[in-house]
Amino acid sequence: MDVNTISLSGEWKFSLDPEKAGITGKYYENELTDKIILPGTTDENKKGFKNEKHETERLTREYIYIGYAWYQKEIEISEAWKNKYILLFLERTRISHVWLDDKYIGTQNSICTPHLYELGRIDPGPHRLTIMVDNSELPVPGSHQTSPDTQTNWNGILGRIELTATDPVWINDINAYPDIRGKKVRLKVQIRNETGKKLSGILRLKANSFNSPDSHNVPEVSYNISLENQTTEIDIEYFIGDNMLLWDEYSPSLYRLYAKLSTTGAEKYISLKEITFAMREFSAKGTQFNINGRTVFLRGKTDCCVFPLTGYAPMDLKSWLEIFQIAKSYGINHYRFHTWCPPEACFTAADMLGIFLQVELPYWGPFYEPGEKDYNENAFYYLYSEARAIIKTFANHPSFVMFSAGNELSGSRRAISELIKTLREYDSRLLYSEGSNSFLWDPKIPDESDFWVTMRTAPGDSMVRGSFSHADKPLGHIQAGPPNTRKTYADSISNIPIPVISHEVGQYQSYPNFREIEKYTGVLKPYNLETFRQRAEKAGILDKADDFHKASGKLAVLCYKEEIEAALRTPGFGGIQLLDLQDFPGQGTALVGILDSFMHSKGFVTPEEWREFCSDIVLLACFDKYTYTTGEEFCAEIKVSNYGAGDIDNTVIEWWIGNGQETYFRGFLEVPEIRQGTVDTAGEIKLNLEGVKAPEKLTLNLKFKNSDIKNHYSIWVYPKKTDITIPSEICVSNNTEEAKSLLKEGKTVLFVVDKNTEIDSVEGFFAPDFWCYPMFRKACEDAGKPVAPGTLGILCNNNHPALKEFPCDYYSDWQWWHIITNSRPVILDKAAPGLNPVVQVIDNFDRNHRLGLLFEGRYKKGKVFVCASDLFSIQDKPEARQLLHSILKYMASEEFNPETVLG
Repeated sequence: MDVNTISLSGEWKFSLDPEKAGITGKYYENELTDKIILPGTTDENKKGFKNEKHETERLTREYIYIGYAWYQKEIEISEAWKNKYILLFLERTRISHVWLDDKYIGTQNSICTPHLYELGRIDPGPHRLTIMVDNSELPVPGSHQTSPDTQTNWNGILGRIELTATDPVWINDINAYPDIRGKKVRLKVQIRNETGKKLSGILRLKANSFNSPDSHNVPEVSYNISLENQTTEIDIEYFIGDNMLLWDEYSPSLYRLYAKLSTTGAEKYISLKEITFAMREFSAKGTQFNINGRTVFLRGKTDCCVFPLTGYAPMDLKSWLEIFQIAKSYGINHYRFHTWCPPEACFTAADMLGIFLQVELPYWGPFYEPGEKDYNENAFYYLYSEARAIIKTFANHPSFVMFSAGNELSGSRRAISELIKTLREYDSRLLYSEGSNSFLWDPKIPDESDFWVTMRTAPGDSMVRGSFSHADKPLGHIQAGPPNTRKTYADSISNIPIPVISHEVGQYQSYPNFREIEKYTGVLKPYNLETFRQRAEKAGILDKADDFHKASGKLAVLCYKEEIEAALRTPGFGGIQLLDLQDFPGQGTALVGILDSFMHSKGFVTPEEWREFCSDIVLLACFDKYTYTTGEEFCAEIKVSNYGAGDIDNTVIEWWIGNGQETYFRGFLEVPEIRQGTVDTAGEIKLNLEGVKAPEKLTLNLKFKNSDIKNHYSIWVYPKKTDITIPSEICVSNNTEEAKSLLKEGKTVLFVVDKNTEIDSVEGFFAPDFWCYPMFRKACEDAGKPVAPGTLGILCNNNHPALKEFPCDYYSDWQWWHIITNSRPVILDKAAPGLNPVVQVIDNFDRNHRLGLLFEGRYKKGKVFVCASDLFSIQDKPEARQLLHSILKYMASEEFNPETVLG
């Protein structure tokens, strides 16, 4: 007979046991009195203790329970199951203990893989199954598998909860090792024999593709086998043949293997088993990754297990297909699971959609060797056994290509290397790494690792990402500037022999979207967001929250584009892992995604716009600066980052430069070949900007002819000569007391804030604040380092007459870089509520300053325009000259008539 299955989903009897008295009190001998629905958690069932605390650094669990929880169900074993071998399958839980009636079956402690209990032969009739789940004594701390910042440390049982019955001889496991060169798959088949007898049998195998337009049926083969022991392991080479279909991100062709075991003696037993596998070879070839002989650039997302409605990852295929389809729409082909392992449905969905997965041990801390002071033998061997369990359970999935020992590990490099070496010997199908960004303060090429996930390749400025916190100085190139599109990480990886992946790229914070609060209808409550909204209201800036959200998000996208393109411009680079495509609602609340915590768009950028710079084939324009004057030459080297399905032959790149209404320049670049796996030059654009009607914002557009592959860049052109003569009626001052005196006299004053001005202000900073202001403020304070400015770009009233001669949008763009980095935005918390800056700097949700970059008002008898950027010190920059010109022209006009009283 085939395996029979009984689902145990539904209502269970239940009891909390916070005092942990149930084992000695023998709860399993008595009927429990409460009820609960499984699969599910105590949180979902509103069991535990109502949480009265409102967290501000993360989402808040409505119900909290940490301790023993008892689950009990009456099961009926039918006569058909008499003499069958019965197993209990719990797909995902915490530490579990199982009793059948009054008999203790055992305990298991994997938090990443199913718990499988062998109940053996059970007499027909009713029986009492009792499971105790303990989430209070987890084997290792510090991971997103159990973190209160993301998944939460729930108690419960998730996914499939089943009893299975099989004949006492059955196929227990099959592992598939594809060999695409030999056009075969090596199968390791494990067969269990619980009869206590020596048996013989026939094992039949057949396979067929099932999700590809091209069908392929592999001929059936059979093998005579001897089953003399309780466990028999057989190695088989199964020839797939010349019609073999390969798996990759473009054609994720899967095979289903059917195995049938029939015993041939007097006792007739039959066992059937199916597995899914694929023919693919994922490898590290030099400094890059390779799939079936083709170079792959990993465009990754770091997944931190953010699922606010449930507090845990979905266990069903439909949900994971939807998640990955959203990610793919933004050009993502790779997922890194930050210190956690997803369930089976996730791997299956990734198999179907061609996503490359990196799984990590649920660990974020130090490894020690025996003899070292803090060595914990139990923890070390738990991590080793957990790694083996993850690999054994999921490595058949073609999407599972990479394994990491954890995040930002420390301790003994040798201990981690030995772990990786041992795991590779256990299973060679995966690429292994000592961890993601391990030993970040002293980065070195990791021993035994096939790839390296890191933020820098050596101490100092050997960076491979553009965003850094003030606690990790020096800062990345986006803030260090000046802005251009030529930055690569070639120097940083020049002596690295294995693929390098940028660790946690981005982390550009945006202002909260308070309208998101209503989405939190599940077990986690957004009291942090509600608190931030209350603070904004108290600070008098809540009316601008929507605009802050949009403007800060536009800047975040701008910075993400540059950081991703810098990686794509780097020849021989391995890939990136964003942090993140979606928000991270913990660790202070890190709103770093272009999608919210629910994987919904924030409205900053469309998937199509994002794919312009985050896709397998990207058109790149490399130029020295964003701001020009008429008569200057604009020169851009056009490159193609081609990590697509193949070479690009005999194509044409169209390009044009215009302002949306008028096209100034147009041309074509004929491209004979761009080889797959390269970043190649397609040509050069060189032109004189003399005929541009400056000042003007222009867009350089690039597009493959007869294709939807395109990209665009903004540039600004200003007059070669700009009149910045100070009109006689305008007084310029950088001294507060002097300016007040002039204003008392009824003068018109341009008040310029520079480094010598005594005024309450913050440091000017172009890029959005890194990750989360409260978290990294504390990190800097603890390290004795200066705290970051903490701002999120600007909100600009671009229709204000003061900016009539300075083309700009409502958000920060590259022409503001020098202006903002040479600024001291003024703190206006005590100013009149009606003061509405022409350009307001957006502060973070924790501090909530009203910050003015450009603003105006009346003081005593006079009129004042405040410019918190020292434009006079950067007059070599055409954008600074032009902004000063625009301000002066406005102040000299009748339009300059501010109403707000400043004091």
